Order: sequence, then structure tokens, then C-alpha cells
Amino acid sequence: MKQPTEIATFNFTEGSPNRVRRSPILRCSTIVALMLSPMACDHHRHEGSSPALQHGVVLRRGLPGDPRTLDPQLADDQFSLQVVRDLYEGLTAEDSSGHVVPGIATSWAIDGTGTIYIFHLRPGAKWSNGALLTAGEFVDGLRRAVDPKTASGDAVLLSVIKGATDVIAGRKKARELGVTAIDDSSVRVELEHPAPFILQVLSQPIAAPVYTGAPMPSKEDQMGKDLGPYDGPYVLTARVPGSFIDLTRNDRYWNASKVGIEKVRYVNVESESTELHEYVAGQLDMTFTLPIADLKRITEQWGPEVQIDTTLGTTFLALNLSNRDLSNRNVREALSIAIDREAIAQHVLPGVQPAYALVAPSTTGYKSARYEWMDWDRDHQLAFARALFAHAGYSEKKPLHLRMYSASGEANQRVLIAIAGSWQQNLGVTSELISEEFQAFLVGRKDKSRWDVERVRWDADYDDPSSFLDVLVPGSNQNDSGYSNPRFTELTQQATLEPRPSVRMDYLRNAEETMLNDYPIIPIYFVRSRRLVKPYVGGAQINPMDRTYSKNLFWK
Repeated sequence: MKQPTEIATFNFTEGSPNRVRRSPILRCSTIVALMLSPMACDHHRHEGSSPALQHGVVLRRGLPGDPRTLDPQLADDQFSLQVVRDLYEGLTAEDSSGHVVPGIATSWAIDGTGTIYIFHLRPGAKWSNGALLTAGEFVDGLRRAVDPKTASGDAVLLSVIKGATDVIAGRKKARELGVTAIDDSSVRVELEHPAPFILQVLSQPIAAPVYTGAPMPSKEDQMGKDLGPYDGPYVLTARVPGSFIDLTRNDRYWNASKVGIEKVRYVNVESESTELHEYVAGQLDMTFTLPIADLKRITEQWGPEVQIDTTLGTTFLALNLSNRDLSNRNVREALSIAIDREAIAQHVLPGVQPAYALVAPSTTGYKSARYEWMDWDRDHQLAFARALFAHAGYSEKKPLHLRMYSASGEANQRVLIAIAGSWQQNLGVTSELISEEFQAFLVGRKDKSRWDVERVRWDADYDDPSSFLDVLVPGSNQNDSGYSNPRFTELTQQATLEPRPSVRMDYLRNAEETMLNDYPIIPIYFVRSRRLVKPYVGGAQINPMDRTYSKNLFWK
């Protein structure tokens, strides 16, 4: 066992980096204590909580972040998407296992080339205001999603549709997208190449219809506002920003008779510990997550109510490539090698799988790329990392200082503390930890003058490696590193056009290997979702896509 040594000089700041203060040196034992000690559970009672909101009447779901928008084409953060998925339904949908099933389209046909899909809408499918849903409204929704004026962060999900890439880039008009309404009940979607995962993409909010005649405000005007009407299983009935969002079953939804929960309340909670406290106090029926520090105690005390499972997601560090120090590849590689991922998996987030690649290993039909140094013993790895660092000109007399940025959250803090400790102990790096409330983080991550290293969690939108790799394609709204390598782009484009599944996977693996060798990001661990669910709530299960629709839940 290593003896306690001085391993980190850093500070953690909630809010603006302008409030950063220097902190004294922390020793190894101090950091371990910070990682393993349970967080306080401060009770926070939300406005509107009352004994009337009890099980069998309203399903109360924790949400540790306020959705920034309820616009389906603009929702691209996990908290917005959680609510929007209850309000809108696409041509296709997902069942409780995450499998694609018919949505507003009752059936579809695919031509022999695998590039033309004809979707047939359900007869009598209606909006929540009673108006009939039409094929043209799905066409309008898809066109709006890729229109540069909309500035959708998830527009790239539709890039497989013919002409979408050119529309997103402004080289074509939205009306030139390869989607048309054959008649009021049939939608034709033409793809650039065969892509079976398009059916899962079309189940997501980005592909929701747009109500005919509805005003489409700018992105700036739309954030946080309600569009309505809705074609999904629920309608919005009340929203108090920062407190709660109330939904009621949409009686005009085509499958309303099978929606078992009449009312849903999403309760905004201040932290994972607050969410746990409210669950224990009977004020929540489901949590969004669990505080990792209390996981062992929670499992022992509420074992049957605990759900933990692996999902298609990866947590990684985005490195700011515009930073002069981080523009050096040797520095980036050294930083990656120096992180003790195994310790994080054993002591900080017990049960997660250490990540040495971006694409989750459970992605169907894919063999993840890997670093060459993974097969070396730990002493060899660290010697190599230190040599890279020294060659880049850094030493104890000339230490590297990094600002590490993340959304607030107890698990986030613990992981970053562990990473900062690894860097200081193994390379002499000093780190400054900066955390902001989720909404502020979404804005701050786009200002690269504020951070050098950013903590990112990415959950796949569909079960395919491209859902991970497209994050780093130039022009992607999620490419916070600013990564750009013509070879990587070429390989992803070749995969896009390749009709042979095995050859396509080879292109994608080569693309991932190219990217990993450039070190624009540092994978840390593959995601395991964790939550509590009351025993009287049925239908709740963690699926690979980590999406739980309220329509699939019921009272036991």
C-alpha cells in the first residue's frame, strides 16, 4: 500500500470562477476521506408538496436539474429530454426495454435498397387539442430540426437523411431535405445509405412533429417555454421553474387507455443527497440517481428498491485544444495515462467499468478500440507518462495548472477530486475545480476561456458506435474540445456511406482509434445508472438506452 503523500493542490468552487480561492495542500488520506464520506442530506420541501400528492394519484419523479427547454427540436440535455419524451411521440417509439416499436406510425415499409422508408400514420391519431395529426407535420418537424435557423444541438442525429448534412451546413434549403408527405397519412423518408438505426432516431424528440400553424420562435425566445399542443402520452399542466413540472395524461393520445399513470410531477431537487432525503421521506416515488457515497448503505437498507445497471454511456474529460499547454499531444497522452481509473472504479464510483475508449463496449456489433499502453504494467505506464511530460517541458519547477469544469453534483466532484489527485501525485499538475449549477454549466461549457478540462457524460441516442463518434465530428454541438482531424472525419464519412455492416464497423473502429491516438478527450468510465423506485411502481427498469418513459409505468 502506498504511504500517504502530498498529492494535490487545488480548490473547488461552486459558481463563477471569479470566486475561486486558493486552498491548502490536501494529503492522500484527506482526499480519500472526501471521496468516501457521505454527504449531508439537507431536506428541501418543494412548493406544492402536500399529503394529496401520494402514490396512486401522482407519480413523483426526481429531476436534479431544471430543463432548459421543452421544445422537442431544441432539447439536447438529459433533464429536458426526460420531460419532453413524455410530451411528444415520433413516428416510432421505444418500449420499456428500449426496443423500437410503432409510435404515431402504425407501420412502415422499407424498399430493397434499405434507403427509402414509407411510414403510415395511425388513422385518427390526434394532437392534444383534438386536431388530426398529418404527415406534413412530421415533415415540418424534421425540416425544422435540421434548419440552421433552429440551431438544434441534436440536428446531427438526422444526418443520415438525404440532404441533411447540406441543410445543416447551410448549403441547401430545409425544403430540400429527403422527407416528403405522400398524402396526409404517409411520410416518405429517404436516406443517404442504409441505416437501420434511423428507426430509433425517429423515436426521439428531435423527430417530433410540428403543429400546423404553430409559431416557431427563435432559439433564444423558445428556451424554457412551452410549445403545445402535444401528440405524446402527456400534456403540460403546470411548471414552476426550479421547483416542479406537472403533467397530466393526454386523453387524445392514440394509446391513452394503456397509459397507467394519470399524473406525473417532476420534482427539481438541489442535489443527489436532497433527492435521496425526499425519497426516504415519502415525497418521491422514483429518484433520478443516487449519491455514490451512500450507495452501500442504501443497498443494504432498501435493496429491493435499488436499481443499478450498465447503459450505453461514457463519462470522459474534454480537453480544450485551444489551450496552449493542451495543444501538445504528449501532454494530453500523459494526462490520460496518469489517471488511476481502476481506483475510481473501486473506491470512488464502486461498480463502474473503467473506460479506455469512447464507444461503450456493450454497443451492438462493435469491438471497441483500445490504447496500446493498456497492456503495460502500472509502473511502466507512469514512467512513460512522466517522460512525455518532461519532454513537453514540465517539471516540479514548471508545473502545469489546469482548470477543471463540471456541472455541480456529488459524484462529479468526487471523480474530479480523484483525477486531480492522480495528476498531482504522478505528474505534479495543480488543478482548480470549478462547478456550476446545470443550466449555468450548459452556457459556460461553450466559453473556452473559462476552462481547460471539462467533465462530460455522453449517453448514446441510439445503439450504434456512430452515436458516440459523431460527438467529435467538426461542427457537432457537443464537440467542446474543438477536435478536428481530416482522417477521423474521412473515416466517419466513409462509414456513413458504407452499405456493408462489417466494413462499416471497421471504418468506425479505425475512426475511434485515430481519435483516441490524438487524445482530444480522456475516457474515464462507462456509465452505470442507479436509482430508487418505490415497490408500488411497476414497469420501471433500466434499459441500455437509459430512458424510462412515464407511459410505460403503472401502479401495482
